[in-house]
Amino acid sequence: MAELGYPNNECLEQSGYESSEESDWLTGLHPMDDLLRGERLPHIWCQGCGLGTALTTFISAIQWLEKNRGWDLDKISVVSGIGCTGRVAGYLRLDSFHTTHGRALPFATGLKLANPDLKVVVISGDGDIAGIGGNHLIHAARRNLDITVICVNNFNYGMTGGQVGPTTPHKARAVTTQYGNYEYPFNLPYLVAAGGASFVARWTVLHARRLTWTLREAMEHPGFSFVEIIAPCSTAYARWNPEGRGLDPQKLGRRGLEVMKHYQKIGRVGQDVHPKDAVIKVDENGLISEIVEGKFLDDPRPDLQAAIDQLASVADKRWQAAKKSLDERPKVPKRTDHVPRTEVQLGGFGGQGIMSAGKIVGQAAAIYDKLEASFTQSYGPEARGGSAGSQVVISSDPIHHPHLIEPTSAIIMSQAAYDKYVANLASGGTLLIDDGLVCLSQNHREDIKTYGIAATQIAGEIGNSRAANTVMLGFWAAIIGAVSEEAMRQSVSESVPSKTLDVNLKAFDIGFNRGREKIEQ
Repeated sequence: MAELGYPNNECLEQSGYESSEESDWLTGLHPMDDLLRGERLPHIWCQGCGLGTALTTFISAIQWLEKNRGWDLDKISVVSGIGCTGRVAGYLRLDSFHTTHGRALPFATGLKLANPDLKVVVISGDGDIAGIGGNHLIHAARRNLDITVICVNNFNYGMTGGQVGPTTPHKARAVTTQYGNYEYPFNLPYLVAAGGASFVARWTVLHARRLTWTLREAMEHPGFSFVEIIAPCSTAYARWNPEGRGLDPQKLGRRGLEVMKHYQKIGRVGQDVHPKDAVIKVDENGLISEIVEGKFLDDPRPDLQAAIDQLASVADKRWQAAKKSLDERPKVPKRTDHVPRTEVQLGGFGGQGIMSAGKIVGQAAAIYDKLEASFTQSYGPEARGGSAGSQVVISSDPIHHPHLIEPTSAIIMSQAAYDKYVANLASGGTLLIDDGLVCLSQNHREDIKTYGIAATQIAGEIGNSRAANTVMLGFWAAIIGAVSEEAMRQSVSESVPSKTLDVNLKAFDIGFNRGREKIEQ
C-alpha cells in the first residue's frame, strides 16, 4: 500500500499522539473512560464491526484537541441519526442528540446557527446520511456550514438486516439484491465536494492513526468538513459478499478481521487525488477490488456564519440609512376619526400592478395613518397576463381576521376580475372600474354604487401606461376616504421607482381630482 500524503508514525508522535500511560493499565482504568458513558456499555455492535474502532479514533481526536488545543468539552455537541452508527451519540459522555432517521444534519444545522460557539459533529451511517438524509447532506455542504460530518460507510442498511443502500457497490449482493446490485452507488467524497464542502477525506478503520489525524484536521477546519470511514459489516454485508463469504457465521470477529485484511490489500492512499477519482472499484463478482483513501480536499474559505455576519453588517448599514430616511420624511398627521372595518378587493391581470396597489393602500393605512391593516394577494399560474388579485383590510380597531369577509369596495381593472369579484361586494358597497377595460353586464347589480374612470387611457396620455393603477388609487382614495390623501401620496412616493415618481404622483392627483368630481356630482 503506497505511503503518500500522510504522516508516518514519527510525525504522529511529534504531533502529540500518545499511547496510554502504563499507570492506566495497572490501575484498570481505560484511557477513554472520561468520554464514555460506562453505564451504557457494553455496546450493541456485532463482533467484527468497525464501529468500535471508528468511535475510538474519534475519542482520541477529541482528547488530543482538548489537551493540545485547549478545547472545552462542554462546547462540543455530537448529533447522530438512526442506525448502527447512530448509537455512537449514546455512548459518548458529551452533549449529544440521537435524532430521527435522516435528520441529523437539520438538527446539527439548528444547533450551530443557534449557538455558533459550539463545535457540532454529526456521526452517522451511510444510509442515514446519504440515503434518508441525502438531501440535507448536499445542502449542508452547499452552505459550507461549520460542522464536521463523519459518515461510517458499511455499504448497506446493517441494523435492519442488510438491505441495499445508497453506497452499496455495483454488483455487490444484499438481502434485497440477491443477484447483485444493479444500481451504481454514490461516490460520497465527490458528492459532497461537488455540493460545496471545503474539506473531504476517506479512510478505512484499518488506518486508525491516519483516521485520528484526519478527524483532528476536520474538526479544526473552518467550514463544512466530511470524513468517510469505510467499516466492515461482519453480520450482513460480509455474509453476502466475497470478502467474508464462506467464513464461519458464528465467528463474526474473524469475518470482520478478514474483511479488514482485504482492505489492507486493496487500499490505495492517494495524494492530490480529485474527489471524482476517489473511487471504490468492484470486480465482476461483486468483490471490492480498490478503495482510494486519503485527504481529497482542503480548501478553507469563509463559512456560513462568516457570510451571515458579513451580510448582517451590510444589512445594519442599510437599516441605519433607511432609518435616517424615515426620520427625515414628512410627517403625516395622525388620524383622529374612527375608521370602521373597510375591506378592499383589487382585481386585474398580471402586469397591471394589482399587488403593488394593494401594498400601497395597506402601507398608507398602517404606516402613515397609523391604522390597523392587513394585505394578502393571489394570482394565477400564468403570472404576467394571468389573473391577479389582492385584498386589503383597514380599521381603527384590531383586525382579528385578516381576510375579506364581505368587501365594502373594489378596484377592478379587467373584465375577468369584474366577472369574478362583483358578486362578492357587500350590498351598498362601492365598485370602481377602469371603464376603458371593463364593461358592466346587462344585469349589473343595482344595490352597489359604481364609478368609472379611464385609468389606462389617462396613464398613457401622461406618458406611462403602467401608472394606471396609481390613477385608480387616487380615484379610490377620494371616493372612499378610508385612507387620507397625504398618507396615500407618501406611500406612493415610497413604493414606486424614483425615475417614475413624478408621473405616478401626477397620475394619483388626476385620479384623486376625478374622484372628488364624481362624489360632488
